[in-house]
Amino acid sequence: MVFETKRLLLRPWCMTDLQSLYELAKDPHVGPPCGWNPHTDIEESKCVLEDILMNEYTFAVVLKETNEIVGDISLMPYCESRFPENENQGEIGFWLGYPYWGHGYIPEACRRMIQYGFEELKLERIWCAHNLDNHNSKRVQEKSGFVFHHQDSYYAKELDKRVEVMVNCIDNKINNEN
Repeated sequence: MVFETKRLLLRPWCMTDLQSLYELAKDPHVGPPCGWNPHTDIEESKCVLEDILMNEYTFAVVLKETNEIVGDISLMPYCESRFPENENQGEIGFWLGYPYWGHGYIPEACRRMIQYGFEELKLERIWCAHNLDNHNSKRVQEKSGFVFHHQDSYYAKELDKRVEVMVNCIDNKINNEN
């Protein structure tokens, strides 16, 4: 499945994306605000690609104009997510390569995932969270229509520390009015 926006393609990850993933994920600006360490070598990126990113609900964020991968977005089903309360809910997660910050790519991708979740998957609610100190992610979520729900914490194994998160959600007003 491939999704399209004005400037982006959201498409499944594949093994030919390995070098692009590594180049983006090794940057220390990217992983730590999301709860993971920068990738230290291409083998680590290969494991992440195979074990985490290559599935039916995670997508490479690609610039249409240049075919460059700029980040990642997922709409995780209930069974894969930390926050949803039932199978009619999902969770969006995302990250963006540092050279591409400030161009509005992730809010654009996020809006498309929300549309897909509500219109095609018929979800009632979509969750999204950000680490307390990740102001960029907070801003993306605000721009995308998410509202604060509660504060939580989790143990970030890779970072070897407890991380505080703000948990936000957006409701499908159409499904909730019926």
